[in-house]
Amino acid sequence: MRMIICLVILAMLTGCGGQLQQLAVETMENAQVALTSASAVGAQETAGTPLRTAEEMLTSAGIAMNAGDAEQAYRLALRAYLHARIATEIAIAIREEARVQEAQGQLTTSEQNVAEVLQRLEAIKAELEALQKL
Repeated sequence: MRMIICLVILAMLTGCGGQLQQLAVETMENAQVALTSASAVGAQETAGTPLRTAEEMLTSAGIAMNAGDAEQAYRLALRAYLHARIATEIAIAIREEARVQEAQGQLTTSEQNVAEVLQRLEAIKAELEALQKL
């Protein structure tokens, strides 16, 4: 069933050359925006492989478009877009995981501080009780 749907879509796209070319151009633009977004969230440091793959595919899409192969340009641009989105999501996940670890560290420190304060409070209570017995 999936294969039939793909063939129908492919037939529709190839039947309309101008529309396919426009679709390829729009997809290339979307891929470029996705690459910019990935870079903005720091994907170079945390998701280098999918980011480089996206850049290479977008470059290849441009080459295919210049060669007149709009269908191949579209496919490559779509893959570039998806790889850029993956890079973005990896970068965001790593950043959020670091925030969680930092918060957990702060929580542990706060719990230790509370325990120390409670111990001092108990010591003060014991001193007060001892003084009251005098």
